[in-house]
Amino acid sequence: MKNQHVKKLSFLVLAGFICAAGVGKLQVASAEQTVQAKKVEIGQKFIAPELKPKENTYVLDYKIADVNGDSIEDKVILVGTKEMIDGTLDAYADNLSIVVQDGKNQGYVKYDWVFKGEDGSLHGELGREPNLIIGDYTGNKVNDIIVTAPQGGNGGNVDHLVLALEENKLKMVFADNQSTVKQ
Repeated sequence: MKNQHVKKLSFLVLAGFICAAGVGKLQVASAEQTVQAKKVEIGQKFIAPELKPKENTYVLDYKIADVNGDSIEDKVILVGTKEMIDGTLDAYADNLSIVVQDGKNQGYVKYDWVFKGEDGSLHGELGREPNLIIGDYTGNKVNDIIVTAPQGGNGGNVDHLVLALEENKLKMVFADNQSTVKQ
């Protein structure tokens, strides 16, 4: 009789250990999911509450590179607003903005690509499947950011913007759209 109790007790201890190990795995998986949720993916909604993006703001392109010269990789994210047309997201995006998340302190710096209309009002830049190119274009041995914004249609027009991150601010180096507003 005593052996049966010992066997039952051993079985219960083993079952409890397996349950505890299972709970531990669930917590690890949960932590992994949290890390993955912070990953940036092209086509997903852009979420950064401190920047207060519009509801329909999406990640259009994304690169990882050191753009502030501290030898730590930063996240460079091109975002814009998109509308649903017949149940699918439009290929065009407007209100283009470039967001850099510092790899060291995780803080954000944002540049809204805006231009002045003929009537003097400000408009957000738009493009069909715009993208990012990262490289040192100013010759200072620090990566800069080029944004290309194809306008679509038969004209083959593409707007370009070159930005440099200096003193924790994104500064326009060049824009081929002369009406682009400096920030």
